[in-house]
Amino acid sequence: MNIFLYSLLIFLVFCGQEQGTFLSEQSTTSQENQLYTIKLKETHTIVSAKEMYDFLTTKQTYFRQQTPIDVQEIEFGGYVPKPQQNTEKRVADLKLHNFKNTQFTGPISVGDQEFQVIFDTGSANFWIDSVKCKNEGCKQHTQYKPGFSSKHLGYALNVQFGTGDLNGEVNSDVVKLGEIEVEDQNIAEIIEENGSVFQNSGFDGIVGLAYPSMAAYNLNPLFDNIMKQKKLQSNQFSFYMSNKVNSLESQLTFGGYDSTKLDGPVHYHPVIDKYYWMIKAENILVNGQDQGFCPKGCKVVADTGTSLITGPYDDLMKLLDLTNINDNCSNAKELPTLTFRIDGVNYDLEAKDYIMELKDDGTEIPLSNEDLPNQCIGAFMPLDIPDPQGPAWILGDIFLTKYLSIYDRDMNMVGFGKAKH
Repeated sequence: MNIFLYSLLIFLVFCGQEQGTFLSEQSTTSQENQLYTIKLKETHTIVSAKEMYDFLTTKQTYFRQQTPIDVQEIEFGGYVPKPQQNTEKRVADLKLHNFKNTQFTGPISVGDQEFQVIFDTGSANFWIDSVKCKNEGCKQHTQYKPGFSSKHLGYALNVQFGTGDLNGEVNSDVVKLGEIEVEDQNIAEIIEENGSVFQNSGFDGIVGLAYPSMAAYNLNPLFDNIMKQKKLQSNQFSFYMSNKVNSLESQLTFGGYDSTKLDGPVHYHPVIDKYYWMIKAENILVNGQDQGFCPKGCKVVADTGTSLITGPYDDLMKLLDLTNINDNCSNAKELPTLTFRIDGVNYDLEAKDYIMELKDDGTEIPLSNEDLPNQCIGAFMPLDIPDPQGPAWILGDIFLTKYLSIYDRDMNMVGFGKAKH
């Protein structure tokens, strides 16, 4: 299976008038909350599903390194950070993402450089390619070069997964999102990356927007520093994902949400574990019928970095049997409605929402019109998230395209409202 990645083109809006620059700031009066909006556009990149599945299920090891990593010590395909004596090694779960179908990436400035990054609610670290990296996967992307505003911290990171590995060190620099400037933001410089998943990707890094308890060394993720430095009147951000190919309608908004992108009310749900943006579903229904997926409720995660809907292996296999999607899409109009019931609110996904078109070259893309394709596949993937966060279901971009999502750190709530398309 293959993917398509989204990249961002950004413009500035003042009082609704498009100005053609980096970030849009929306404010109707001096008394109202300011919104900063990033616009999204689709691009195409291919990465195999197996590689990204392996990457999803990795463990991260990290330790403090007292001196900067010398680029002369890096050997192509062979560098592994070496801890100082008496340095304690620690292990923590790392979750990066399956870039299998659609991703939303956009520009962010670090120091005086601009990078295309994935804004990801399912992870908390901030990764970018470093100029110290000599691997081909790094060379094909913009590489970070520390400048006068950067500070060395010396925390080393190592990630190993089935088809490659990644090594880096955590330092800090000034980060800008248009008019929002964040000082002393921790960033993990990637100094070695092995595996075609990196070479084939259309992004320079990942900006994690999950809770700080997920971050390496408990360092502040970007949005936590935005909160700490009081950059917004309302500590919210939201995603609107357009279903139109090659449009400029998808957007990430800081400081609230764009009500013009809604086609109905917003319902808020409390976060039950401040790690992921995790909430509790009462049930998961197929054509309105209880199939035993959630006898005691289900944990569900709103994750902009995951393209598909994932579930525990056994449950997901059962769901695939119940949907029984024909490869040639011949039964598409008879397929059931899938419903996530959360705090009494039913969030429905019809067949057209969870079917992907399968192209002859093996790539998968969301349905772009009412005409059924000749080949199709369900937008589902089995994934067993371990304790204590799992078992859990992930509501990826398939769900988050139909429902605008709001992430509220003041109230620790996730909000969903039907998106206007």
